[in-house]
Amino acid sequence: MARMPRPIAQRGQILVRVRYSLVSVGTEIASLRPAPCEPQTPSEQLKNATSLACTYLGKAIRHPDKALRKIKSIAARHAQPLLKRMRPTTSAPNAQPLAPGSAAWVRHKALSFEAGPAGLSLALTSDSSEFDYQAGLGPIAIPEGHWPLVRLSGKISGGTLGIGVTDGEGNSWLVNKIYSQGEFADELACPLASGAFRLIVSNTGERKTVEMRLDTVEILFLPQAESQSYRPDTGDTGWNVGYSAAGEVLSCGEGVTGFAVGDLVACCGAGIANHAEFISVPQNMACLVPQGCPLIEAATTTVGSIALQGVRRTAPALGERVAVIGLGLIGQMTAQLLQASGCLVLGMDLDPGRVERARALGMNAGADSPEGFQKLVQQATGGVGADKVVITAATKSNAPLNLAMQLVREKGTVVIVGDIGLCPERPAFYRKEVTLLMSTAYGAGRYDRSYEVEGRDYPLPFARWTIKRNMQAYMEQIAAGRLHIDGLIDREVDIDQAPPVYKELAEAKGSLPLGVVLRYPDAVGEAEPVVTLRGHRPVNKAPVRYALVGAGAFGTSMLVPQMDKRPGVFQHLGVVSADAVRGGNYAREKGVPYLGSDVGAMAARPDIDLLVVATRHDQHAKAVAAALDAGKHIFVEKPLATTWEELSQVDTAWRNSRSLERPPLVMVGFNRRFSPAVQTLISALAGRTEPMQVLYRLNGGYIPPTHWVQTQEGAGRNIGEACHMYDVFRALTGQAVSSIQAACVTPGGLRLRNDNFSACLCYADGSQATLLYTALGPKTGLPKERIEVFCGGEAYIIDDYRKLTRASDRAVLWEGEMDKGHASEFELLGAALTSGAEAPIAFDEILETTAVSLYIEDLLCGRATGWGGGEDEESAEC
Repeated sequence: MARMPRPIAQRGQILVRVRYSLVSVGTEIASLRPAPCEPQTPSEQLKNATSLACTYLGKAIRHPDKALRKIKSIAARHAQPLLKRMRPTTSAPNAQPLAPGSAAWVRHKALSFEAGPAGLSLALTSDSSEFDYQAGLGPIAIPEGHWPLVRLSGKISGGTLGIGVTDGEGNSWLVNKIYSQGEFADELACPLASGAFRLIVSNTGERKTVEMRLDTVEILFLPQAESQSYRPDTGDTGWNVGYSAAGEVLSCGEGVTGFAVGDLVACCGAGIANHAEFISVPQNMACLVPQGCPLIEAATTTVGSIALQGVRRTAPALGERVAVIGLGLIGQMTAQLLQASGCLVLGMDLDPGRVERARALGMNAGADSPEGFQKLVQQATGGVGADKVVITAATKSNAPLNLAMQLVREKGTVVIVGDIGLCPERPAFYRKEVTLLMSTAYGAGRYDRSYEVEGRDYPLPFARWTIKRNMQAYMEQIAAGRLHIDGLIDREVDIDQAPPVYKELAEAKGSLPLGVVLRYPDAVGEAEPVVTLRGHRPVNKAPVRYALVGAGAFGTSMLVPQMDKRPGVFQHLGVVSADAVRGGNYAREKGVPYLGSDVGAMAARPDIDLLVVATRHDQHAKAVAAALDAGKHIFVEKPLATTWEELSQVDTAWRNSRSLERPPLVMVGFNRRFSPAVQTLISALAGRTEPMQVLYRLNGGYIPPTHWVQTQEGAGRNIGEACHMYDVFRALTGQAVSSIQAACVTPGGLRLRNDNFSACLCYADGSQATLLYTALGPKTGLPKERIEVFCGGEAYIIDDYRKLTRASDRAVLWEGEMDKGHASEFELLGAALTSGAEAPIAFDEILETTAVSLYIEDLLCGRATGWGGGEDEESAEC
């Protein structure tokens, strides 16, 4: 179990303290157990293997960058045992210190070597070997029933060195850490050590001499009973496990209706209703628990809703004969729901115990083999066949589907609920003219982002049974006594026992329990919005200590690597993420000290200097305001804001922050102006006396309207990306905007008004800049970006940030690999932060550029603009 910060209730969400969560044995445990040897025909085997290969090959071809990152991640995880960083933060009140003079440093390959008078401090210069030992301390005997904790502080110059602990014979590493140049303070915890240990200083493969000074080396021995509190959790990996839970509402986010603090609720959704003490749940993925429904049974609501949706797809009529194939948890619930609908229910499972269990709970009859089940259905239906067949089995085989085709009557219905093979044999399917239906999860709204995440409910007259209404109906059946779910819960265990229970279930032979429920304590321990990870890497004295807000691909693969290249300026101290798994795993992989769910709480930490925001666009302004309110510097990816209200909020926070003794710096990731091509062009235009004309063509390529970039989260491509271009115009002209015109291609079908447009900006010196933004062009064969600048009888062309050419003589003024200015951006940002200088882009320019994008959005969408008095024409003076 991985430690996570307490989530916060975002807009449209409720914060729930979980009391019970259901372990779905059929799905969660199946992936941990050896795959059953199900019979497959040669054609099925070939098809499955080909499909899997094509899937992964296709993903790698379409997204080579993601494939490379995945490979690197796998390699890093395999290397982690050697390089695991462990820095516990727990105090050691029961520790026994090593007696002075009990151990002394021994020189190995070090070029210079000087041990302090106390025998533990040390100064050395390493040789230039690859991985050789430079110095060692020990062996040191470990008292019975104890384990060693080594506390270090010092400084490294000229490279990196490793300091680690081995067993007493020096045969195996217990912990080994790499320290970069600069001052450090750290702890090496070895809870598994016994007998004796050695402390080793070694090279790290750099093949150069490095100087090291250990000012303090303190060795403590702690009782084995305290080993758990020192267990590093940077090596943990979190997973979104579980999807059905019940608990109590602790708080409601903005815009939530129908819930109040203290309400008991059932929650659903993979990645939402996880096995966790606290979960943040969108309001359409939770519903109130009716009186009479025990909370422990309400925790089964997600699985029950899957069964109920399958029954609704079946549309059972009173007196019909319905067959159920597969009597796991969903199958048992399905049988009970069909029984409550007035049907004669027949069931089959290969496990005789499950068949008997279903009969005890009301099922009319059952069988434990396909042959026996066919006879049973024939007898119960007078040879006609079942009116409906519901498949709730889980297997890659096509056998359940073909069995259903044999069981169902002519013009009957087969409904697929379970994950099975989908290749029916044609004869029975065709001859009987069978209606084959698929049942999707919990009900209407599943996999619809507008319903699940954004909280838009479907009108009841047009969508009677949504996810939420199915959940409510299921629990009402329990409260009315029509469903006997208590008879399906086989085990109830404390959450602390979850790991051994999962291990037991994964390794169990034979039949597995149906329902396993995790129980959570009434009094929850640490539940802060920011937690300190045990085992984080050493904290040095870099002048700018930052937290990454949003652990998505751009932040982790573009922004953080740029700052990692400048260890003398930036140190990565924290991660804030609403996604506990992605953010938590990234924080542990990086070994950062702090993992949080709340921007404000992270900004309030006194040892955080800078927030680096790379969330989805609609969260930017809120994070900027939180940083400014806390007096912290802020780097935020574009855009600064997505609405006029957000821009006003940021402007107000900025103005308020000017009264602080050290006003914080605000920087937006308008990196293109810092690219070598644009900077060289600015130099070429220096001293101009005439206005210029700029033409910027951006071939953006098609993005579906359902992609987050096109939704409220991304605010569309004008606000979300074209702001880059408006900033380049501002950098080239060096002037304020005086007027704006904009028009879009008339959209057709699902096309968006802000996907294909042109915008013309005029500036105070008479210059004019035009952006042509199109999603109509090809993704190959035409570069994405081209800039043409005309001024004073000359023209300049920037081709995709790879080359700058002067038109008159075709002189290449700059050429290189594509460089959009990220490196220069962070170089300038670091210089400004360390020197106390102004931001690389003046705040009034950032504000203007953002206002330009919002103004153009208003023009494109034909609405009154929030800038300049509410004009609604297609052009206006600014």
